[in-house]
Amino acid sequence: MEQRSAAALKGDPLWDGHVHLFPEQMMRAVYKFFRERYGWKLPFPSDPAALLDYLRRQGVEKAFILTYVRRPDLSREINRWLAGLAAGHDWLVPFGSVHPLDRDLPLVLKEALDRYRFPGLKLHCLVQQLRPDDERLFPVYEAVLERSRAMIVHAGSFPIPDPDRLGHRYIARVMQRFPRLKIIIPHLGLHDLAEYRSMLAEYPGLYLDTSFVFQNAGFIPPLDEIKALFSDFPERIIYGSDFPFILDPPEHGINRILELDLPLPERRDLFCGNAQAFLKSAVPPA
Repeated sequence: MEQRSAAALKGDPLWDGHVHLFPEQMMRAVYKFFRERYGWKLPFPSDPAALLDYLRRQGVEKAFILTYVRRPDLSREINRWLAGLAAGHDWLVPFGSVHPLDRDLPLVLKEALDRYRFPGLKLHCLVQQLRPDDERLFPVYEAVLERSRAMIVHAGSFPIPDPDRLGHRYIARVMQRFPRLKIIIPHLGLHDLAEYRSMLAEYPGLYLDTSFVFQNAGFIPPLDEIKALFSDFPERIIYGSDFPFILDPPEHGINRILELDLPLPERRDLFCGNAQAFLKSAVPPA
């Protein structure tokens, strides 16, 4: 029987800081890519409405919705779709798409951050085949900083490594240049926890999320190191599932996190409070 995620949390609120949604045709294409390239048979529907219904039935109160574009000049189209989706669901927090080679990059940024008032933007450095410290991304970071918004950047070597584009050293260079940047690094920054521990101590706007790390039974994360990180930086880790690009139901990952037996205040911050705090300074005034 399907278990409600919120029930596992004994009534505490549940925010998911890492959910992917695309128009259904694009979602089917992504599923096909994962199946053909990696042999991942994702067990969830491709229809965005069905995926949203699934999250609500799991007890998710608010979800960060992440999009990204593989090629330039698609950002405006996907951002328009995302804005329309979020307008009909006030529990969704949309993070828009951008590509540094968008020919109309200033307009993409203006629409996403000013017209649609997204709290931030998403980059996927593996899919987009770029390094996070690529100078062509500097206008993106500058636009976000100017408006006190946020970034979510897939920049780590987990679950799929790419040393030419992914890794802590590239994010370190970004943070050195933009030390006030508010940014989430997905997948707990694996496998660079020691390096991210140092950066968390230095940069107050840096957060990590748990996406994918606990959501697949075939992967055994370094639990002692992760638990120590949660304990030392309890306000800087955000729960995220990576739904629907995961092999197990989201509630399985929640149960694995609960097995860490975190203190109640840390658990509540992980599953809700830290995402609230992150979002609070990134939402533009009405």
